[in-house]
Amino acid sequence: MGTIYLTDRQAGTIGIEAGEEVLLRAGVRSCLATVRIVPTKPRTPLLPELLNHLRWPINLPCQLAYSRREQAFVAGPLLGIFSYRYPNKPYVWSAHLKETQRYAREMGVVAVVFGPTDINWEDRTVTGVILRGDEWQQQTLPLPRVIYNRIPSRKFENLPEVSDLKKRLADIPGLILFNPRYLDKWETHQLLQKHVAVRPLLPETRLLQKAEDLWPLVKEHRVIYIKPIHGTQGLGIYRIGLHPSGGYSWISRHSTATLGLAYTRTAIEAKIKRLLERTAYVAQQGLRLALIEGAPFDIRLLAQKDGQGVWRITKVFGRIAPPGKFTSNLSQGGRAMGILNSLKAASLPPKRKRQAILKELQRWGESLPRILEESAAMTLGELGLDLALDRGGKLWLLEINAKPFKRLDEGEGDPRLVRLALERPIAYGRFLDGFDNKGGDDSP
Repeated sequence: MGTIYLTDRQAGTIGIEAGEEVLLRAGVRSCLATVRIVPTKPRTPLLPELLNHLRWPINLPCQLAYSRREQAFVAGPLLGIFSYRYPNKPYVWSAHLKETQRYAREMGVVAVVFGPTDINWEDRTVTGVILRGDEWQQQTLPLPRVIYNRIPSRKFENLPEVSDLKKRLADIPGLILFNPRYLDKWETHQLLQKHVAVRPLLPETRLLQKAEDLWPLVKEHRVIYIKPIHGTQGLGIYRIGLHPSGGYSWISRHSTATLGLAYTRTAIEAKIKRLLERTAYVAQQGLRLALIEGAPFDIRLLAQKDGQGVWRITKVFGRIAPPGKFTSNLSQGGRAMGILNSLKAASLPPKRKRQAILKELQRWGESLPRILEESAAMTLGELGLDLALDRGGKLWLLEINAKPFKRLDEGEGDPRLVRLALERPIAYGRFLDGFDNKGGDDSP
């Protein structure tokens, strides 16, 4: 057992007396300590022997907070960033991780990056890396109680070692892994469809259990899109529609958006059967999207929780499809444009006022993440919402992404928002670890 040093004022604010035995936690490790009252605020409230017991390196900064929710002192703040790297290679998204580390350091948060083989389960520690200067330095710390899932792709997230680690983390009482997995398009649609207020925002969507399932949608909407339920970055999307010469059109995201050949119903079904042999697909109502410079565009809205766990909109911008294409993903050649300029340039009816659209985006950007999080029973910290306006000015939700890619350049607008997009998950992790001056937590 060690000692926690507090001033009389600090102890009085928390409601603790000298000699009282208290619980002290760092990450998921904990121990008992005794409170000692001192006349002046100590340089450090925890001595090296107590930090050593918690497996907290003495060369790293350590703050102390009191969490009324836990009825315990917390040493930290500590945030785990779960990522992936091949042996002897840098972490994937290394540039993003380095920027995140720099901001964490400025915010007083110790953020340790680790992979699926870096945990000592018996000792409840993790040996990961922390940025010191501009170089990664290996460091052993207590296994964080709060972990930000930054596994960068579905390919990595489906690896057995990643799946096994997440299962073991789920068995640790009190541990929080936020943004625990990628979202399934069909699951997401079903969850949102249960909410009456959200239904008008959703294009008609069906699970393609067999190729023939798409024809009622084609008959009703004339154009539909089929999308892999686990797809990202616009990959694997096809557009199917009625061809003016008879038959049907089939256009991939690689094709220029011209009608091209006419296919028979049998040929379309054969193509879809081959796709369904590889993965599951949904069919979605085609929309006549508003245009910018003759190209369809959609709207990416990044919603994140702040340092009090409240959903906020970090940034909103338009994404314009490359010439002749129907997908606007920036990774596939799309072009970003500020939201105000996007709405000014869009082919919208005069009666559709920009301020009204901005208010709708604000409302949905704050409510949809909350609705999805509650419906899916997951702890989420950030979401990428892809919305679009049709040529009549009606707003639609195309899909929601649980692992939004955040660019480090200023192409999406204000560079302060680029920084904020990386800071907010850190602030949210700090809040979850018990370092919050509201809601009953106190910092000695």
